Amino acid sequence: MTAKTSMIAGAVLTFGLLSPMVAQGGCFDDPCPPEKPAATSWRQADFPAPNGGVVVYKIMPSGDPACASYDGRNCLWGQGLNHVRLNDVHPLVCGANHRAQWGVTGYENAKHWCNLAKQVAHFD
Repeated sequence: MTAKTSMIAGAVLTFGLLSPMVAQGGCFDDPCPPEKPAATSWRQADFPAPNGGVVVYKIMPSGDPACASYDGRNCLWGQGLNHVRLNDVHPLVCGANHRAQWGVTGYENAKHWCNLAKQVAHFD
């Protein structure tokens, strides 16, 4: 098995996020290193706790990340790109939309997937 590395891992370490996956030189995005996506393309990532696990997400034109969701409230945690019916997705968008659903924007916690996805997007 080939080791995967990415500049994203170094960026994440800079922010103090020392998940075992990142500390071992792994990536959030799959494929690793990630291809440079279009601003609206879906990708999957494996985020550390508190919302840890694989989730499909994209960066909206506003710059806010959005996770794949069928109900606009609950991210489809544990489902990769091959398992999400993208035509049925009603994304949960970080920021005001996330606050309306959960009472927080997702940016208050440095380790929340919204914050991490937004930070990673700056390195794309």
